[in-house]
This record gives sequence, C-alpha cells and structure tokens, in this order.
Amino acid sequence: MKSTLVFSLMVLLFSIGAKATDIPIFKDPLPGGTVPQSLTLIYPVSATIDETDLAVYFDWSVDTATITVYDASNQIVDQEVVNTNTTIEIFIPVVFWGSGAYTLKVTYGTTNLIGYFDIP
Repeated sequence: MKSTLVFSLMVLLFSIGAKATDIPIFKDPLPGGTVPQSLTLIYPVSATIDETDLAVYFDWSVDTATITVYDASNQIVDQEVVNTNTTIEIFIPVVFWGSGAYTLKVTYGTTNLIGYFDIP
C-alpha cells in the first residue's frame, strides 16, 4: 500500500512539471514510399507526448478512429479504437514504456496519418 502511494505521488509530481511536446502528424506515404502530391489538406488530429501520457486530440468527429503505437521493432505497444462522436481526446499512459523511438498511426475511413516520437 505504501509503495503504491509513493508511486502515485511520483507520477503526480512528474505530471505537474511535465511539458508536453507536440508530435508532428503527416499523411502516411503510399505503398512503395511515395508521398501524395497534394499535402495541403488539413487533418483534424494532433498529438502530444509528456513524461506520463501520449495524448491524441480530434478537432472534429471522424466517426471511428484507430490509434496504434509501434515501438522501434515495429511491435504494437498500444492500440485504441475511439468513437470520435463521443470522445475527442484520448490519453495513453507511457510511464512503463521503455526509452526509444515510437511510431503513432491514426486511421479513420480511408485516411492514414503517422507521427514519430521518442521517449528518452
């Protein structure tokens, strides 16, 4: 019980001083690595990472979206299915993930978005 309380306080203290870092979100390249010519479309998805959470935000509803996070070995470390008609933000705890490079993929309809981030 005492160790759980100490851990909870540590997470709280880290989150109070935590500064979120924006994760740039891009259109996922087409098969073969080619990038579509027009990248002027605005996508309603943004993401941030801090010491405790990966946060994904939707500016407007896109119906059902799948959020998948991969580690550097291309293994899925988390996957969430979100109904953006009722939920516009999701927080995924990253406290127990190891340090390294990660890939965030957000898919809805025929749209595939991707972002890259590191955990030090």
